[in-house]
Amino acid sequence: MKKIYTIVTLLGAMILSSCSDFLDEPTDKSGSAYIYHMDQLYGLTGSIDLYLFDKVDNITGEGVSSGAYLTEFLPLTDAVELTPEFYVYGLLSSESTTYEAYCWQGKTLTTSDWMLWTWTPVWERIYRFNTVLEYLDKVVQTTEAVRNQVEGEARFGRAYYHFMLLMQYCLWGDDKPGIGYRDNTMAGEIPGRETVGYTLKHIYEDLKLAEEALTKAGRTAFDRVHNFRPTVPTVQAFRARVALYRGDYELALQNATNALKVHSTLVDFKNEPEYELTPWSFISILDEAGEPVDEIVISSMFDLEDMDTEAVAKYEELYLPNVSWEGLGGTCPISESFYNLWDRENDARWIYFYSSCTPLLMAYANLVELDEDTWTEYISYENWQHLKPWDLYSYSRFSGNSLIGMTTAEMYLIKAECEARSGDTGTAAETLKTLRYTRFMDEASAEDGVTGSVQDVLDERLREMGAFWRFYDVKRLNGAENAGISIRREILTNPADLGTCVQLEITPDDPRWALPFYTFEAETMGWEQNAGWE
Repeated sequence: MKKIYTIVTLLGAMILSSCSDFLDEPTDKSGSAYIYHMDQLYGLTGSIDLYLFDKVDNITGEGVSSGAYLTEFLPLTDAVELTPEFYVYGLLSSESTTYEAYCWQGKTLTTSDWMLWTWTPVWERIYRFNTVLEYLDKVVQTTEAVRNQVEGEARFGRAYYHFMLLMQYCLWGDDKPGIGYRDNTMAGEIPGRETVGYTLKHIYEDLKLAEEALTKAGRTAFDRVHNFRPTVPTVQAFRARVALYRGDYELALQNATNALKVHSTLVDFKNEPEYELTPWSFISILDEAGEPVDEIVISSMFDLEDMDTEAVAKYEELYLPNVSWEGLGGTCPISESFYNLWDRENDARWIYFYSSCTPLLMAYANLVELDEDTWTEYISYENWQHLKPWDLYSYSRFSGNSLIGMTTAEMYLIKAECEARSGDTGTAAETLKTLRYTRFMDEASAEDGVTGSVQDVLDERLREMGAFWRFYDVKRLNGAENAGISIRREILTNPADLGTCVQLEITPDDPRWALPFYTFEAETMGWEQNAGWE
């Protein structure tokens, strides 16, 4: 029976292949090396590829690229907009797959080509953690502290990646089909789906045991140098995220507060020299008479441009340096509503991370022309009519990588939301201001309009965490709060014809909030495909 993930070598190098059969992998192996000593398990749980990198170079042992975890959903929310005109005139030739996903077409999302984006790497890591736990008491031991640390790290990782799958492939309700819980390496065993409640119960249990083991191991302080190795505050930060998603605001507040007691650093964006923008291209906007009336300045953070995940690894706000390559980010311009959320003059996040004009660069050949007499690049009046102001922008932080691992900023947002929901809007406002003081160019702008209401917090959360997290926030707000959020957009039934524009609406009770399994995997595991995608 063909399966989706393989076990790994002791160096953490991953051989990701949809044709490997994980169920038939011998349990006394880790890649090609026999497991006999605790140091080997310690090496497995401390491999940097578990969270930060997709793979490790076999020669240097260094991470060489980031994984595209959880990117299938990116075009699906109200924070992203591909206007019909921009798609037809700007991106038609190269972005058909993105547009099919944007139109919520299941055929695109169920093809095996997308397996390496979430399904394969997540299950592979779960299998590795299960291997570690299976051998925990069978190998030659070192110290009790090391044994407890390895157990805590493995239990945390198993819970972490199961929650990824639950958010992606399951509806919100406790009684809805879950993702099961893979807790062993038994050959031939197919994990059952069970319910969301079943999956959550095991996630919480693993987090409880992880915290107990890490506490026994003395791993109670934040370890920035080795932040890819979970500590107690890492567990607390993640439990806060899970609890917020489930609408358990008391538990979320408790854990976010505890995590911040240990690690509360916020990066002051306005004083961060590596974020300095350097202009490198200028595009003139022409009026009907062909005269320039405006200019688009395209800038880059050259200090970070070639650092990619290295920049993420040293980022001081992280509890866990898990990132996702936002492959669709450059071709999914932000929506009008998201664009209007910003103080574009004073919010450093907008200035540094959204003003790269990435979608325009992706559509460059179709929209930008060259005046050969002056060697000036320009957008004609006719082409300019096809663009909305928000069409030019998308999230471009860390060379296109989105943060998946928990940050101190996320904990401040969770804390503020829980405070606001309890009616303590004054405290929520102060919590928000603490975050905003590091995000705005001046203090007055950071304080402007902050009331501490729930909507205040949700707007700030959308600005801070971006379009990348919006899918999960809509799902949890509709589930936990009956928020009634629908997705409405204009789409083309024939992507080459503007005359085929229709209205698409995805309602809060649409079953497609649970993304589809890859057809091949659903069939081989005997899992029923999620509703609405067939």
